[in-house]
Amino acid sequence: MQLYAAWRENLEELLLERGGLVLWHTALFVVGLLFGALALRSLEVETQLELARQISGALQALREGEPPAPGPLLREALFRQARTVALMWVLGVSLVGSVAVMALPLVRGFTSGFAVAYLTAELGARGVLLAAAGHLPQTVLEVPGVILAASASVGFAVEVLTSWRVRRRLSGYYDALARYSNTLLCAAVLLAAAALVEGYVTPHLVRLVLEAP
Repeated sequence: MQLYAAWRENLEELLLERGGLVLWHTALFVVGLLFGALALRSLEVETQLELARQISGALQALREGEPPAPGPLLREALFRQARTVALMWVLGVSLVGSVAVMALPLVRGFTSGFAVAYLTAELGARGVLLAAAGHLPQTVLEVPGVILAASASVGFAVEVLTSWRVRRRLSGYYDALARYSNTLLCAAVLLAAAALVEGYVTPHLVRLVLEAP
């Protein structure tokens, strides 16, 4: 209960004091979505054909074979999300590295936009269903986690640097670090939940779409 109360307090403080950062990183994600969708048109014909061949082969194997084991998928997803949170924490603590954190929502948006646009362009209505089944479930949890972590990282750097500029000392640094770490732990919970969905739910949803008449 104490941990939940600390998370709630940190989230309320972040939204009230750093709401602009949350909106900014949300906007970066949306911009990434648009660029990802538009990037599909810039691909060379040979690249598009190779992608089509790979996607078609993967979907055919999934349709005809056994459902993928959730264990390896879950481990891979958890490792990827843990690496993301650890990298963002380190970049935030380094202060100057917090600028690079802003690229993460943009990159996540780009990959999401490209994947959805590609499946839709290649498979039409079936591609829309595949994108919804294979990408949307975990993204609903992953994107808020990424935006929360990015906003907390930049907010921590801004708070510490502002304190240094005004007082010429890092007043309240460890309190700010504790709040920052708690917020990233909350983001890590969201990303871990996204990994669970990706490992156990998404493969079955994709298979249902592929087996539908």
